[in-house]
Amino acid sequence: MRIIAGKLKGKKLAACRTDSIRPAMALVRKSIFDTLQNFIQDTNILDLCAGSGSLGIEALSRNAKKLTLIDSDRESIRLIKKNLKLCNVSAKVVHGQLPKVLNKLKDENFDLIFLDPPYGKSSFIEETLEKLYTYKMLTKEGLIVIESELKSSYKVPEGLTIYKEKKFGNTKVTMFKL
Repeated sequence: MRIIAGKLKGKKLAACRTDSIRPAMALVRKSIFDTLQNFIQDTNILDLCAGSGSLGIEALSRNAKKLTLIDSDRESIRLIKKNLKLCNVSAKVVHGQLPKVLNKLKDENFDLIFLDPPYGKSSFIEETLEKLYTYKMLTKEGLIVIESELKSSYKVPEGLTIYKEKKFGNTKVTMFKL
């Protein structure tokens, strides 16, 4: 897996050694960042269920200002730290269970929030979106990007609306705004 564009373009990321980590496919990452290309500059990013860190590191490559990555899997945390070191970039890395770990960040605001949980976790997506919305963690002009299984459905807090949605085989990417 490689960084697609920006100052780290072509940089190879360390590979996953476990089935518990499902990195975003290059086609999906490219589509997400093509949509967000004029939005990334100088933003504060939160990458939830960060896995390998590829989405967040891609954002840093495209001049995001600050990045926080969260994952509950210890192997993911090791992989994220390894990939940050390989790319010579820094970020805040938090080990914790979502949505509970968001309590630690409830006073922070983010311009862009990625949520890429294991497939089949609709209730998990609902609980996490509810916490993000309740804590007002998304800036007024910000976006939440969710990668989920195509057949998944989940309830969205009333204040969030769909900005864009794309489908890629068994994957659906939905972008929400306030």
